[in-house]
Amino acid sequence: MPTETILSVSAIHLFGRELEDIRLAARNDGGRPPRLGTNRFIQDQIDAPGSRLARIYAFAFEAQFYELAKPTILVVHGPGTDVDYPPPASTDLKVLDRGPSDPSRTGLASQIGSFARGMSVWVYDKSAFSMRLDVETGPLEDVLLNAELMERDPRVSSSGVLSRSGGSLSRSGGVMSRSGGVIVRGRGDLD
Repeated sequence: MPTETILSVSAIHLFGRELEDIRLAARNDGGRPPRLGTNRFIQDQIDAPGSRLARIYAFAFEAQFYELAKPTILVVHGPGTDVDYPPPASTDLKVLDRGPSDPSRTGLASQIGSFARGMSVWVYDKSAFSMRLDVETGPLEDVLLNAELMERDPRVSSSGVLSRSGGSLSRSGGVMSRSGGVIVRGRGDLD
């Protein structure tokens, strides 16, 4: 029977599914200079046995459930644990409508509804290191040109080219503006 511990206070429950089409592979440094320093937190997480990538949809922390606005990919370890306890054996609506019965699986005291089928949970301490991968999809214009060039050059428009009003420098309809055509002169010029 699962129990509560004092360490439950700092636990983060990650809810998601393992990615099937992307795998972490053993590193080959290929003759690169060695990484210096003793901080190898991320490297150790990736090199750990059972490390893999999972799409995370939500997390629980301090008995609160947070659904991500956009799923993200995190490094996790092992296949995770089934969220439902026990997993529903039938499609009986009473079984599917209940929340998980064990708070040590979800970090939640109560829950409305249930998790999607096939959802797993990974539990980490809030101070554990991980790597987050946010994936962008769409036309190259959006995911490459605008994302990179907008940060470097504010003249880049949404079409990915330098913003120059149809190819020519913007000059207020083609005429240089001179304050309504009147040139203000110095004192004594209009006396």
